[in-house]
Amino acid sequence: MTFLTLRELASLIRGAISATLPDEYWVIAEIAQISCHAGSGHCYLDLVEKQDDAIAAKMRANIWATNYRQISSSFHGMTGQNLQTGMKILVLARINYHEVHGLSLNIREIDPNYTLGEMALRRRQVIDQLTKEGIIDLNRRIDLPPVLQRIAVISSPGAAGYGDFVNRIDNNRYGYRFSHRLFHAYVQGEKAEESIISALKSCLRLRERFDAVVIIRGGGSTADLNCFDSYRLSREIALAPLPVLTGIGHERDETVADRVAHMRLITPTAVADFLVSRARDFESSVDDLRERLTFRTNTLIASEKHVLSNLSLGLLRHSEHFLRFSFQELKHDIFALQASSLAALKLPFAHLDVCKENLRHASESALSAQESIVREHSKVLRVVPEHILAMNRKELEHVEARVRLLDPVNVLRRGYSITSLGGRILKDVNETRKTDIISTRLSNGTITSIVEDMERSEDPRE
Repeated sequence: MTFLTLRELASLIRGAISATLPDEYWVIAEIAQISCHAGSGHCYLDLVEKQDDAIAAKMRANIWATNYRQISSSFHGMTGQNLQTGMKILVLARINYHEVHGLSLNIREIDPNYTLGEMALRRRQVIDQLTKEGIIDLNRRIDLPPVLQRIAVISSPGAAGYGDFVNRIDNNRYGYRFSHRLFHAYVQGEKAEESIISALKSCLRLRERFDAVVIIRGGGSTADLNCFDSYRLSREIALAPLPVLTGIGHERDETVADRVAHMRLITPTAVADFLVSRARDFESSVDDLRERLTFRTNTLIASEKHVLSNLSLGLLRHSEHFLRFSFQELKHDIFALQASSLAALKLPFAHLDVCKENLRHASESALSAQESIVREHSKVLRVVPEHILAMNRKELEHVEARVRLLDPVNVLRRGYSITSLGGRILKDVNETRKTDIISTRLSNGTITSIVEDMERSEDPRE
């Protein structure tokens, strides 16, 4: 029976691989795990290929320290990111087999352009998915208020872009006042996506306090924008009930977040300038309306003055004509009245004597009747005053009797007294103090005393 030792079998495998696969190969894979040895400087990776989220192939790989510094520096310079878990890469690798460590790939080079292309493809897929769901333009359909003054800002407080935004908006040359509140979030790195989504949800819970949401960050590499291409973040922005403005620091690269936002502005300062310019446009429109209103008002007043002047002149002419006509009519009426009066005066003279006689007889009859009435009234007047005087005397006697009863002297005789302080009659205990000298008047004299104590009755009738 022929057999091989394990080492001999491993050597056969190694030789077969070296003979069959001697060259270097470009391989596409996803980084499942990566670690760098601090002492040696070597980088070790686990590479996988997935199909429907299931691992279809897996292999270990390494980048020796002599190549790792150059490869990682070049990759970061092109993408702005370090090699990390979940990243798809295109590597130039040689297949190695070691009797102890087994099969692995020795990576000689990594193409950053493939990783950037993969990011662009994923961006396109996210846009297609949002379009398919019919929500890609939802945020853009929200009407912007004429003035955006209450701003929710999503950014990192230590970012230079946030400082530029605050400085530009708070120190604008027009002196407009804006209210802005920072919702802290990481804007790059592995935590950025979840952090921005959390901050966006926080500010939307307070949406009644804000006019718009602003997402800003400073400049950086293209790959730093990876979090702004995520489906989850882009969907949250698209469905936001407030208009979202982005200023994430890239002019050439439009992220999915930029695409679904209400408005994309390149930098944080551009966002601030837009808010200030919108306020300025509103003020200018108000100024323009005021000028137009002033002009229309002045024009209307001038027109009405002209109309009023014409009416005044017309009224003056008509008044003068009417007065002249009325004066002529009045003169005519006066002449007619004079003629009528003269004619009417001639007729009464014939009957004047008859009227005089009738008037005399009527006067005598009336005087006789009045004399009788006066005589009757005289009799009454002689009797009535005497009766009235007698009644008034009796009433006066009754009043006099009551006054005598109310005379203070008579009251004092019945046992009452009058107490006074400084010539003023006391009616209340609270009007006196201890050591006050008071006078008490009785029916037959006056007593002077010093107040030592006072006691007020609870019942005001006592």
